[in-house]
Amino acid sequence: MNEEYLQAAIAKAKDLAAEFGEEFDIRLFIGGVAKRASQLANGYQRLIPMMPGDNQTSFLDIALKEVAAGQVIIRHGDQVETVSDKEAKDAIPAPRD
Repeated sequence: MNEEYLQAAIAKAKDLAAEFGEEFDIRLFIGGVAKRASQLANGYQRLIPMMPGDNQTSFLDIALKEVAAGQVIIRHGDQVETVSDKEAKDAIPAPRD
């Protein structure tokens, strides 16, 4: 796991939580990123463009990059939203504790 991607994703998740009037929950964040990484491993489409050399990037790192780019929003209320062009594309159930 790339530490830089992790820190950028946490910062974006904190900003979005504040924007939605929610508290940042690290457990929810971890579960949501893990869920997204699992989806990518199962063939879900990436929400960020591939860069040269990305074929060696782990699904976890891709999920973190998607969160940092604002393409995946992890929220309270059991949902992980994927975003395309800043509009909600679909909602995916978030992991439960």
